[in-house]
Amino acid sequence: MRLKNVKGIVWDLDGTLLDSFGIFESIIADVVEESGHPMPTREYMLDNYHGSLEETVQQILGIKSAEELDVLISSFLQKQEHHYAGDLEPHLFKDASMLAQRAAKQGVHQLVVTNRDHVGRGPASPKYIIAATVLADCIHEVHAGDEVEYRKPDGRSTGDWMERYNLTPSQVIVIGDQFVDAQLALNIGARTVLVKRKGDVPHIDTLIYQHPQYIIIVDSLEDVELV
Repeated sequence: MRLKNVKGIVWDLDGTLLDSFGIFESIIADVVEESGHPMPTREYMLDNYHGSLEETVQQILGIKSAEELDVLISSFLQKQEHHYAGDLEPHLFKDASMLAQRAAKQGVHQLVVTNRDHVGRGPASPKYIIAATVLADCIHEVHAGDEVEYRKPDGRSTGDWMERYNLTPSQVIVIGDQFVDAQLALNIGARTVLVKRKGDVPHIDTLIYQHPQYIIIVDSLEDVELV
């Protein structure tokens, strides 16, 4: 897969750069053991592992009460500390980190846009994750969900990044693994590469039909070449 004229990459974090589901699954197991909720099946969690942390926990555990959700989120954040405090390199998707490194050598500007929050997340902060891994040498800007006025897939979630680096939409690709990443790309007029981390990308067929020239689906990022 050869992509021409790429001067900027907007990366998704969870599921694209970071194999965060395994960590999430372990933390949820700790949470439900303490709270008494039944452990959801892995398949159900995979199907609902998207959106904010609050939305994901609420959905997979079937929480109706805002008060109970607050308690569970607090427990989750406390328990995740040790999961993210260690070496995070093994949790990076190698195909993504290698592509980020190749792009950096070519002078490509790289930005992470994620709906994962920064404040109060400790070592699970998206900024900490980038800074603590090899990605720190490749990606120099992170827009976390709680630090921007507009969240993904709103095109304004990229801020003035494109303007600061004089990037046109045709020079930018959005790399992700979800429908929302393709929406972001379309909202800024850019191409998108979606990697199939968990099989087919849900709900993407309609967008491909409407915008086939903008959406590329790949099994792995290993063979993506920037020329």
